[in-house]
Amino acid sequence: MRIKMRKSLLACLMLIYCLITGSCSLRSEPKPEELSGALRIAIINAASYYESVGKVLPLHFPNIRFDVVTLDIASLKQMPDKIDEQKPDIVVIWHPYIYYKMIERGSLIDISPWIKRDKFDIENMHPSIVHFLKDIGGGGLYGLAPIFTSSAIYYNIDLFDRYGVPYPADQMSWEELNQLAARFPVEEGPNRIYGFNAFWNTYSGQISMLAQSEHLSYFDAAEEKLQMNTNPWRHLLQTIADMHKKGVIYKDGSDLFLAGKSAMTLQGPEYIALLKEKAPEMNWGIVTKPSYSQDRSINTSIVLNDIYAIHAKSANPDLAWEVVKFVNGKEMAQIQPRALSTRIAFSKQKNGVELEPFYKLGIDTFAFNEYLRNEPIPDTFTINLNKLIDREMDAAVKGAQSVENAIMKIQTEGQILLQSALAE
Repeated sequence: MRIKMRKSLLACLMLIYCLITGSCSLRSEPKPEELSGALRIAIINAASYYESVGKVLPLHFPNIRFDVVTLDIASLKQMPDKIDEQKPDIVVIWHPYIYYKMIERGSLIDISPWIKRDKFDIENMHPSIVHFLKDIGGGGLYGLAPIFTSSAIYYNIDLFDRYGVPYPADQMSWEELNQLAARFPVEEGPNRIYGFNAFWNTYSGQISMLAQSEHLSYFDAAEEKLQMNTNPWRHLLQTIADMHKKGVIYKDGSDLFLAGKSAMTLQGPEYIALLKEKAPEMNWGIVTKPSYSQDRSINTSIVLNDIYAIHAKSANPDLAWEVVKFVNGKEMAQIQPRALSTRIAFSKQKNGVELEPFYKLGIDTFAFNEYLRNEPIPDTFTINLNKLIDREMDAAVKGAQSVENAIMKIQTEGQILLQSALAE
């Protein structure tokens, strides 16, 4: 009897301790149908939202009314204001810069306490993505990304075998990949083979991607100086010009890889289904998108377009968390119809093809940090600089001027454009 009384007393004392300290979790997970209320969700891409999450949420939470607000497309710098004006409960953030700025202005709620309370499994989400979101938040976690997009190098095994060229490998640099591409013959004729089929239709687009990959800055925002006349930039622009002059790269929009006339291309995971449908006889493989040559563990392939966050002025943040938790949970990962799931266990294969090259490397944060460093510079400058680069590189590739001459014009005229933009 005394033993029973002691046990009862101990149980009561433990309950009181838990209630006072909050150190014991007595909370049971609410069932979806038990949750009710209204939530306002701010998005920018309605089609993408309704293709996936938008058609699932009303079915899973039958007693929650979801009011979806589609935001007008604006510059990255204007988006935080547009989001705050809508006073949403949940925000689907389409760029890390917006996520960063909204944290900076106090517009998002740190969801770490809810994650800890509910023992929500983030350990099995892509570690690089979770780390990136935490890093932006200064250690706090203000949002979760259920999906991401990525790209990888597809290569035609039969073409590599035919011409005796070694296959591309994971974690190559762009320099190494370009050297492989240059080993394919460039004879003119209807059956000629290109080393690489690019889908950037401008020189500036190609230059931007390779420059980001090698951590090359266009300008020094602190000193307000364009810096494209340095040796690393010279090497990059000369390499690109040479590749185009020799006909190694095809950049005019047609998909020559699908036609078996290009040895390599850069594509996302959705390209797997297209290859299986349109080129079933092709023997092909996939490797990672080229890495930063000084750190082969990272590259620029991972892009976050759907970061689910809770607005600081939400009228019902607890209900919003239940939705954010579901969207980022295992159940949703199993039925995710598009992109790549951040929960790696649910995206091992697509159409029977291993997806490891899309997951293997971590996020290269250079482009994000570069955008923050250069925030004072108007977006119009980049547009005008790209026009200048396209014009001068086109002249260099066509032989109307040397690459060195193109670089000097870009540097001189680009500096004038920069000064004009800063004076606005």
